[in-house]
Amino acid sequence: MKIFVDADACPVVRIVEEVAEKYGIEVTLLCDTNHILNSDYSEVIVVGAG
Repeated sequence: MKIFVDADACPVVRIVEEVAEKYGIEVTLLCDTNHILNSDYSEVIVVGAG
């Protein structure tokens, strides 16, 4: 199982990561160049805005 999150302005990204880490589930955060994210747990994929 893997969780994909549209992380642009998503208010629950950290909660998703905490629960996923607890259960050993991989997380991928998707964001555009207007919302650059960093994570110690999740893979972050940045795509062009628009």
